[in-house]
Amino acid sequence: MCLNCAGRDTAASDENRNDRSDTARTDGDDGRWKRRRFLQATGVAAGTGTLLGTQSGRVTASHTECDAADRWVEAANHSSRDHGIDWIVIHVTAGAYQGALNTLTSSNSGVSSHYLVKNYDWTEGPSAGHVDQLVHHDRAAWHARYIANHRSIGIEHEWFDDNGITDACYESSADLVRCIADMHDIPLEFYTSNTCIQNEPGGIIGHTHVPDGDCNTFDHGGRTCPYPDWDMDHFADLVRDSDGGGGGGGGDTFEMGDNVVTTTDLNGREQPCLNDDVVLTLSEGTQAEVMNGPEQCDDITWWGLYVPSANEWVWCSENYLAHA
Repeated sequence: MCLNCAGRDTAASDENRNDRSDTARTDGDDGRWKRRRFLQATGVAAGTGTLLGTQSGRVTASHTECDAADRWVEAANHSSRDHGIDWIVIHVTAGAYQGALNTLTSSNSGVSSHYLVKNYDWTEGPSAGHVDQLVHHDRAAWHARYIANHRSIGIEHEWFDDNGITDACYESSADLVRCIADMHDIPLEFYTSNTCIQNEPGGIIGHTHVPDGDCNTFDHGGRTCPYPDWDMDHFADLVRDSDGGGGGGGGDTFEMGDNVVTTTDLNGREQPCLNDDVVLTLSEGTQAEVMNGPEQCDDITWWGLYVPSANEWVWCSENYLAHA
């Protein structure tokens, strides 16, 4: 299974130390490290769920960081981060959901991921599209080996035996990726070839295209996780078009002077791009008035808003706005 190619992430290993020393960020790097740490701290707990299997002692709804996650099931394996979060790594389990959940949360497995998405209705466990969070964003899960673990959020998806990827799985994962990307300023750029992630600004990438150690090796034991069934082009369309996936409940089109409301907790930015500074975080249900826009950046439509409750002018993604 794809989980076998993750490998134990030992913080004391010499190889890890070398990776960190080459690419570690400081608070002076364009302010991005400070901003990402702030955004991590503003992630909102949400989600509900029922107890399942051997994880019942570690299950609670109060620790999830995105609305797309239904419940928290604590994994045992994770490390402190040495880098800001630039990437989202897509995996498939090559095994059924309950067995994958057992493996990802076991202290003996040497692997973990931040999230696990249920793909099939006919396997044991919740319905397709259910999302578990297993590791908090401020910790490095053990899903991609070496430097990639410290730069990324890892999402595992139930899959095995060429059974395909369901719409429910794609849509829940797209919801989840939008939340993570907005929370951590991750560009909605999708990489479908081998990529030296240390030299790129970040984005969404399949595990097989992440370097296995340094940028000279992409072997992963010959595995091609999350392919062949995972359609990254289709997934990119869902992530970038909130009407194609689960969305944020927003995505209306507006005119000047319209009163709008946020459909989730949403970062308001100084300028209309994902890498611009966050002026304030608008809680779900915040009302505002459209004062500018639309503008296009990062394949997102942005609107300039005045927020009376904070007396601030900000730019927000159309995907998470609706008419008040």
